[in-house]
Amino acid sequence: MTGSRPEPASERALRPFRAVRYDLERVGDLAAVLGPPDDVPTAEQAAALAARHPYHCLRLEVPDADGSSFQRAAAQYRAWRAAGILLRDAEPACYVYAHRFRLDGKIATRLGVFLAASLAPDATARLLPHEGTNRELVERRWRQLAAVRAHAGAVYAVWAGEGTLRQALEASIAGDAPLWEHASDAEQQALWRVTGRAAEELAALAASRPLVIADGHHRFAAALRYARDQQATGALDCPAAWVPVHLVDAADPALAVRAIHRLVRWLPCDWETLRAHLARHAPVLAVRAVPSPDEAAELAAELARTSQPRVLLLQERELLELVLPVTPDDRPDAVLVDTLLLRHVCGLEETTIEQVVDYTPDARAAAQAVRDGRALLAVLVRPTPLATVLAWAQAGRLFPPKTTYFFPKLPQGLVFYDLADPATLG
Repeated sequence: MTGSRPEPASERALRPFRAVRYDLERVGDLAAVLGPPDDVPTAEQAAALAARHPYHCLRLEVPDADGSSFQRAAAQYRAWRAAGILLRDAEPACYVYAHRFRLDGKIATRLGVFLAASLAPDATARLLPHEGTNRELVERRWRQLAAVRAHAGAVYAVWAGEGTLRQALEASIAGDAPLWEHASDAEQQALWRVTGRAAEELAALAASRPLVIADGHHRFAAALRYARDQQATGALDCPAAWVPVHLVDAADPALAVRAIHRLVRWLPCDWETLRAHLARHAPVLAVRAVPSPDEAAELAAELARTSQPRVLLLQERELLELVLPVTPDDRPDAVLVDTLLLRHVCGLEETTIEQVVDYTPDARAAAQAVRDGRALLAVLVRPTPLATVLAWAQAGRLFPPKTTYFFPKLPQGLVFYDLADPATLG
């Protein structure tokens, strides 16, 4: 990379850091100890996954027997550091991560970079949320951070650019062997370390555009709270004043936003009453026979390609295609569904929605849930366009939770960010 001399890392909002990483000679294949993103597993699922390997990163996610504290997880992390299972890198670096996977029937490779982002209010490059958060989930993540004092994952953010960051990442690793790579039938992954001036230039470029949080809103909110608790917000060299982020260029061809479909397990009235009420608020474009799960997946794919606001309602006896109203503020279909269908037509309060509505990005699974009787109604929606996500976030507007699903999510355990180690940033 070329250009003017980058400003000192401490004066920017993004900087390289010294990651803590698994010693591959001690753990074997890194893929065996990686975990799914922190918003996916329940405590029970995390415990089951962690049991597969003595050094699985999800051992740091499992709460104590009281369900709220994480003292065992904290002891586990420090023991791994002391035993050399986890080793801190010798110098600050940017960590470039390539993920090759199948997207819409084709092979795509998403390229991103791990950096540390300042939590200072006046940071020149701000991390902009696009969704609201759940207070209980933020509290859980904060308790885990306060105990373990390390991030095993990162905030996944979109760099609001037109391809320059992607090009710079490609150039930064060209011809270099990765630190780690893994291939399976479904995907390929690789991780590189970029140090020195090249790392500083990558950080400077990354700090030149707004950063919109794609995934990890609860981690970000918990990191802010932890920084305030430590009176570290705005500090230059205190690790708690920064949060690990993984940035992907908005123009990356493998950056995908999928829909999150709604599964309603309880309705306040019978289907005929609800259907009649619904018809007064949204025109019914078509009525179809109940599709198979595979057919439902094909219909959802067709729905995603349409430019008009549409939604599919799948009930045990029929499938309806509805026309949604066009809004001047380009409101996502998922938000319209929650407002018009769940709250107005079904008359569900917010607390009731939390109790009786589930969410899935898998249309096939949604249809199967109706077929099995696990849901009374599946609501299949279009994905929220990335441009809408970026525009709303930069305007300071938030979607409700479960409006977007960035695919695929980042695994945990690729790089750790130690909040308690004073050498993390230097």
